[in-house]
Amino acid sequence: MRFNYKKIKLAALSLAAIVVFLSACNKAPEDILYTNPPVDDPTVSASRATLGDTLASSPYTLFYKMVQRAGKLDTLKSRIYNLTVFVPDNNAMKQFVVAASGGAVPIDAPDAVFEGFISSSLPAATAAAIVTYHILPNGLTASDIPTTLFPNYKFPTIFNPAPTISPLVRLDAYVGRSGNGMWKDNVPVIGPDKLAGNGVIHAIAAVSLPPSQVLWQRISDDTSIAYLKAAIIRADSGMTATTPGSLQHYLSDPTIALGANFTVFAPTNNAFKALIYQLAYPIVWQMIYDQAYAAIYPVVYQQIYDNAIAGGATPDEATAIATAQAPAIAQTQATAIADAQAPATTTALASSPTIFQNPALFPYFSAQTVKGIVVYHIMSQRMFTVNGPTTTTFKPTLLNGAIPLHPGIGITATFAGPFVTAMTVKGVGGGALYPAANVLINPLPGATSDQRYINGVLHKVDRVLLPQ
Repeated sequence: MRFNYKKIKLAALSLAAIVVFLSACNKAPEDILYTNPPVDDPTVSASRATLGDTLASSPYTLFYKMVQRAGKLDTLKSRIYNLTVFVPDNNAMKQFVVAASGGAVPIDAPDAVFEGFISSSLPAATAAAIVTYHILPNGLTASDIPTTLFPNYKFPTIFNPAPTISPLVRLDAYVGRSGNGMWKDNVPVIGPDKLAGNGVIHAIAAVSLPPSQVLWQRISDDTSIAYLKAAIIRADSGMTATTPGSLQHYLSDPTIALGANFTVFAPTNNAFKALIYQLAYPIVWQMIYDQAYAAIYPVVYQQIYDNAIAGGATPDEATAIATAQAPAIAQTQATAIADAQAPATTTALASSPTIFQNPALFPYFSAQTVKGIVVYHIMSQRMFTVNGPTTTTFKPTLLNGAIPLHPGIGITATFAGPFVTAMTVKGVGGGALYPAANVLINPLPGATSDQRYINGVLHKVDRVLLPQ
């Protein structure tokens, strides 16, 4: 099994966006590089080819071309460093080039065509950003990585996403290992521990593109999670994206983003519609019933009273008859009306994310209530699907900041080799009537799981989680 980039458009991670965002990054100083000891016996290391020389041989030759394009070959040939390089093999690089070229380079093209695209069509700044995002400034073999999947372990790369903010800022790589495999972020390592004279190579199944956006950009722009955006804005009532302490601020501010590590389980619009329908239906039904009963009762009462009088009853007798019979008849008719009208009325009410901005509904969707639901979907640590436990394990969310003893959310992952084929996230509330949410597994750009951002990772889920 391997990553499929056949339909990749590099949407949120578009080549053009990366070029604009990272145009100056190849000029950032590499002062984070360490002159640390080799990963094994120094005498043996000295006899081995350097990382740069090793990459010149199959199956790494296409990444070698990208290293050349990035201007980083001297770094990978220097023996004063001891580096870890996560290297997409030639198959992974070909999938990347097919995507980056928009299909202009077909997957069955000769290697020379792929090399030509990398050397001439791929902007040098983009190549530098990608290459440096694959390099750690210290040598790590697989055995150096603990088998605790979550919290996973973060290591700085030598990639600086914002040199204008600080020349020392570096994006982190998240390295995990378990019995199912080893990963950089969510990309499987398919060939670990190829030792070189100045470090170690771990072959990976796909190019690991550096993120160029913050979480709020995705949430704000993705129309398929528009309800989540509206819910966050409702939760931030009285605050804006620039107000310290607002959720929008935490998810968007670049000075926070570079040090933040959020995991957002983002309910789809249909998930929110289902929850809103579930919560709103009894309220809507009761409102329709009350209005109908108020309109029907006097009419029914009068009809019964008049019929009793026409049948020879005295006014007192007619009043007693109407008082006894009218409520049940009015209830039956009002119930029928509410049963008939409530489904469509509730569906219409839930059909737009503007429901969170409807003042008439504020008593039912208070800012505090909505905020409690939203923060229950956000973890303060970055979790890729491959970091998920295979048995249901509860992990804290931002809600634990207000309720420290809250059990959190229950997460379960199903693996097939190094790949996650299913993941569920369960809230405390809802019970059998509202089961665990499914993470929509699909890591391709514009997709639904393992979406990497500067300040975290986003997974779409098919249900809204309830904290109680």
